[in-house]
Amino acid sequence: MPHNRFFAVMAALASTALACQGATNFFSQPESPRPSSGLATEPAGADVSAEVTPTPRRLELAPTPTAFSVDADDPRSQLDLAHPAHADYFDNPGAWFDYDTAGRASYAVENGQLLAKDYEPEEIYVWWSNTDRASGNLYTEITATNGDCIGKDSVGLAMRIDRDAGAGGYALEVSCDGAWRFRLLQVGEDQVELVDWTPSPAIEQGPGATNRIGIWGYEARFILFVNSAEVGRFWDTHYTYTYGTFAAYVRASQTYDLTATFDDFAYWNIDFLP
Repeated sequence: MPHNRFFAVMAALASTALACQGATNFFSQPESPRPSSGLATEPAGADVSAEVTPTPRRLELAPTPTAFSVDADDPRSQLDLAHPAHADYFDNPGAWFDYDTAGRASYAVENGQLLAKDYEPEEIYVWWSNTDRASGNLYTEITATNGDCIGKDSVGLAMRIDRDAGAGGYALEVSCDGAWRFRLLQVGEDQVELVDWTPSPAIEQGPGATNRIGIWGYEARFILFVNSAEVGRFWDTHYTYTYGTFAAYVRASQTYDLTATFDDFAYWNIDFLP
């Protein structure tokens, strides 16, 4: 996907589109061939002024994963979706934590993607790759593509992770079989299911499926999106984590050596809400 044009072209789009791979190239309509001699070729009496203007050369634009426009009652309508505060196309390996630990997980940025693998199914721990970008009151999105998954094998996006511990925060997970859940990941304590597994028709299912995962978080209020569709809301009355960093992860529920890939991470700051 062409990174340097990824969000700059959004203001020129007129419809919602989802994450996808594309290539950009130039195209033009050839001009009519010129006659081989200087003699006029128009029929007698032809209206020369009615000649068709050649089609101008234009840049073909790839679809973008973030909606160009949203309804007025959508909380994201206050954001300039064409211009995120930060966009990451995974072309800088140093921006995300990479490792390969037997029995846990491996993460690495290669070829413009974050490559993820969870070695063993488990529910207690989540092994992820985090970035040092600050997350507070904002809306964030990432594109996740399933590996050879089944059932509740899942991919997730987390925000407000404790910077020192590299853990904690809030996470939205999307499962292989088309459900989502919202979790509070506590440092040194059990994970809390704020919203348990909930099916949604907005989720693309199965191995190889791609979903755009989004979390809108302002103070204790969270609105959750998949493929630009709102799937749920939650108000955390305890308001545990207010600030931190981001992470992406794959979590195996049944599949050993479960893989997934991530691309096109971005966030938009929310300055103020009444």
